[in-house]
Amino acid sequence: MVRVAGAATAAPENSIAVLPFTNLGGEPDNEYFSDGLAEEILNALGHVEALKVSARSSAFSIRGKTTDIAAIAGKLRVANVLEGSVRRAGQRIRVTVQLVDARTGFQVWSERYDRQMEDIFELQDDIARAITERLKVSLGAGERRSTSNLQAYEFYLKGRYYWAQRPQGIGKAIEYFEGAIGKDANYARARAGLADCYATLGSWENGTMQPIVAMAKAKQAADKALELDERLAEAHTTLAYRTTHHDWDWACAEAQFQHAFELNPHYAVCHHWYSHYLTAVGRTDESLKASKRCLELDPLDLVINVHMAWHYHFARQYEQAIEQCWKTSELHPNSFWPAYFFGLAYEQQGQVDQGMEDLLASVRMSGNVTFATAALGHLYGIAGNADEACVVYEELKARAERAYVPAYDIALVCTGMGWNDQALEYLARAHQERSGWMTYLKVDPRLDPLRDDARFVDLLRLVRLAP
Repeated sequence: MVRVAGAATAAPENSIAVLPFTNLGGEPDNEYFSDGLAEEILNALGHVEALKVSARSSAFSIRGKTTDIAAIAGKLRVANVLEGSVRRAGQRIRVTVQLVDARTGFQVWSERYDRQMEDIFELQDDIARAITERLKVSLGAGERRSTSNLQAYEFYLKGRYYWAQRPQGIGKAIEYFEGAIGKDANYARARAGLADCYATLGSWENGTMQPIVAMAKAKQAADKALELDERLAEAHTTLAYRTTHHDWDWACAEAQFQHAFELNPHYAVCHHWYSHYLTAVGRTDESLKASKRCLELDPLDLVINVHMAWHYHFARQYEQAIEQCWKTSELHPNSFWPAYFFGLAYEQQGQVDQGMEDLLASVRMSGNVTFATAALGHLYGIAGNADEACVVYEELKARAERAYVPAYDIALVCTGMGWNDQALEYLARAHQERSGWMTYLKVDPRLDPLRDDARFVDLLRLVRLAP
């Protein structure tokens, strides 16, 4: 079935997408470099308040799909597009860039730069300055330059390259961020990238590392990043995400998010993770506003698109969740995320067979991530398929003997089976683990059978979601 999005609104006058630069040399290692050069220019422009800049994940998702500038600009909702190419030979680079007005198709500006690698940081600044002059906006001070070490910089670019492929790319991302820090211990942005990786490993979105361990590593890396550059919005955002999912200190998390917004109001990840906070504390309308804002900033990103379905699911707006899953699956047909949220929404609507089909697909496509497996086990229980639910229950318990499995996931299967006492025992363990899933204890519809139990109310108090 096909779903069609509503009519697009006109792009703002001062808006731009920086497309991934073409690697003319053909060497795979230089792909990271050409991507990184484009990303650094994008980051510099992102600090211009008067300029709307399409986020990296959306702009880079266009790679290889179309050469029609008007079509690209329409998808990204921008009026201007920057294209470029990079040829690298030893320590020499040639960068060619052109700025195109997508509304007319005319070239606004183009330039060729022949430089030495040691001049790469100056080159990035020169290109960003030239663009803002053409668009008649002020570049301003922007973000502090984090390193002048070329090897550290290239490791950092590779780390962000793999971070963009999360969750599958997180292991490689950690390797490269640590490599960057090894080359320059004072590289703040590499520390912030490492913090992002560990925060994700310890939260529900990945959940493969014990939260107490992962979140300690995330805090250490983010704190060090801020010690080196106190204005780094990425690190402040990661600390806010960690506070939301680990400390359950809601007032502190709100203040941390607001400070990150002050530093960079255009950072899509901050709007995304702030929406998580708002949902957890029951501010649903504000969460929707934040979700729509992050989608506006990054309209093609997989995680941000599926996040809208996540929001609608916890808001118990299941038709909207299904509609958003259709949109996301059309953009990202090979991802397991839409199937996962399809399954959750259909379950809540009582469409058990359809929900089971989608959750089976999500388990298969994700490589059996625990939260998808647990969701399937929960639905088996709801549907009265006790044998299948027990198989999932035993499978998750066996996995937990070999590696970390969130106790919350096992609690879900117990809830589906009607084993409320066991479910509450596992939720108590989840609290002891500092599981990020506990952040959503107040809003997860799958836990509704437990809400009248005094032990459940006590758990809500422990995570400060009830008086």
